[in-house]
Amino acid sequence: MDFGHILKKAWQIIWKHKILWLFGFFASCGSAMNRGGGNNANATIGSQAPSSNGAQDLFPFVNPRMQNSIENFIRSIEAIEPWVWVMIASVGVLVAILLSVLFLFLGTLGTTGVIKGTSLADEMDTGAKQLSFGKIFNAIKPYFWKVLLLNLGLRVIGFIIILILILPIILFTVCTCFLGLFLIIPLGWFIELMVNFTTIAIVEEDLDIFKAIGRAWNVITRNLGYVAVMFLILGIGQLIIGIVIGLPLIIVPIPLLVNLFATGFSMVSIGLAISILLLIAVLPIVLLLGSVLKAYILASWTLTYRYLINQNDLEPIVLNREDNQELSD
Repeated sequence: MDFGHILKKAWQIIWKHKILWLFGFFASCGSAMNRGGGNNANATIGSQAPSSNGAQDLFPFVNPRMQNSIENFIRSIEAIEPWVWVMIASVGVLVAILLSVLFLFLGTLGTTGVIKGTSLADEMDTGAKQLSFGKIFNAIKPYFWKVLLLNLGLRVIGFIIILILILPIILFTVCTCFLGLFLIIPLGWFIELMVNFTTIAIVEEDLDIFKAIGRAWNVITRNLGYVAVMFLILGIGQLIIGIVIGLPLIIVPIPLLVNLFATGFSMVSIGLAISILLLIAVLPIVLLLGSVLKAYILASWTLTYRYLINQNDLEPIVLNREDNQELSD
């Protein structure tokens, strides 16, 4: 297996057909569903008024003017009625659900789009025209709902498994002095490979979900060495490039922090304004590069899958004695 040829061809495809960058951006949105968070309410809010030196105790490095502002803010928070907090929490849950559904659809659209676009580009002549959004969108219609159902099922099953196994996994990790992570991490990598190859099998060979899972299992287990090497190449490369892409975000809060320390935490307007401008300037670049990286990873896996199934199809089939007699008859 020529890894260099596959990686080079994947880059050539996404560079020529830049519409795949847009699908890469959509695919990146799907990963946002896996990031969760929550806000825990403080049980002491509303139970008692802050002491006169409450802000001073919490923020001793802040000047008196800023301490008064913090105390006023705390008092305004405590003055809010409980039903308002219930409404805020309800709206927050509703928005989270809507965003999850939106990201699920966008992630499915992006993943199937990059996979199918790569497949179409791989079959095109060198001088063919660039792929359009409409052509890719029409090509993925037969597979979209199956991939969407697969992603939805994986998230539901994953959530249930996490609820059941989170405590045993923590205990196992602690009891083994965190050496158990070396067993859990490869399992997670294998599951990730199975999901990628199952999705590609659905789009590439128009298989049902369970048949695609079996197909992915066969392709991975029969070519475990090739798949492992490609996983290491793409995994390490994605990690390094991802860190480099995210480095510009580090400079965003610097003006705000400099402003705070220079003014003794009394003014934030100038530093905050500069940080916001930096974020507006840097974020589009980071999103663009992240989209290209996502499209490249999916394109590489798609070409790897196509190579492996073509190699397996070319392998000779060894017939047993009974099969030879049937053919001779």
